[in-house]
Amino acid sequence: MRRAHLLFPLLLLLAGACSRAPSAFNRPSLSVTPSTREQVTPTLAFTFSGADLPAGAPVTVTLFGPAGETTTRAPARAGQFTLTVPYFRAGLTPYLAQIGPHRFEGRVTLWSGPPVTPLTLKVGARGVRVNRPRPPALVLHPLDAQGNVTDLPVRVLIERPDGVTLRPVVPVRHLTAWTFLPPGRVTGLLRVTAVTGDAAGEVGEVDLLPGPLVTARGPVGAAGGLPRVGDLRDGFGNRVVDGEATLLEGQVDGWNVQVPLTPVAGEAVGTQGLPGGRVRAEELRP
Repeated sequence: MRRAHLLFPLLLLLAGACSRAPSAFNRPSLSVTPSTREQVTPTLAFTFSGADLPAGAPVTVTLFGPAGETTTRAPARAGQFTLTVPYFRAGLTPYLAQIGPHRFEGRVTLWSGPPVTPLTLKVGARGVRVNRPRPPALVLHPLDAQGNVTDLPVRVLIERPDGVTLRPVVPVRHLTAWTFLPPGRVTGLLRVTAVTGDAAGEVGEVDLLPGPLVTARGPVGAAGGLPRVGDLRDGFGNRVVDGEATLLEGQVDGWNVQVPLTPVAGEAVGTQGLPGGRVRAEELRP
């Protein structure tokens, strides 16, 4: 009989312990807080709060992204517990948070981190004529440390050979920042750089080449008896490129003739008689 009296209190203690097991606590509240945009490794903070939240309750948070799902686990602390979860893909992301028997589902917008150096500049063409109808374009995908395209505006510096400096500020739209590079009217080297946040890019360069041959002077005599045409220039007055394939058009004895020329240092020497009268020179087209 005495042994039975001792066994009864022991059973009450075990029952009380079972009633306070992690599976029996009330549903806590949950708040989800993204990190600031300046943080290099972006995170999400899942904070569970409850008056009877027990220590040791299992906590699991799963993020569902385009590359698959990532899961983070930890035991809770009593009363309030925050589980910090790193993420790698920005955008609208569904999540599943579980603590003991309780489940929380939702979606959260994840921000990209700060852009990192180097920024890779993509310039539309390495060389372009100054009179091209559409100028070359700069295309940029500023990335954070996780490979997400950041959304900070891009500050572009364009230095033209005519001494003009342009400083457009380009927004990131549809994961891309882009702008045209106005070449002006003078040949030479166009340089372009880009900065966004604390990240900078390498220097991009474009050779601005003369336009097609438009004006010429001559023909006039030359040493050795061969006729030559001088002052070969494009529509902006730039001297044409050496080796430019051109035609000189004119009349000889009432006949329209075309003579191929190859400019060197702004002049072209003919290997045959050149037409006189009104001279018109233009680019040779295939």
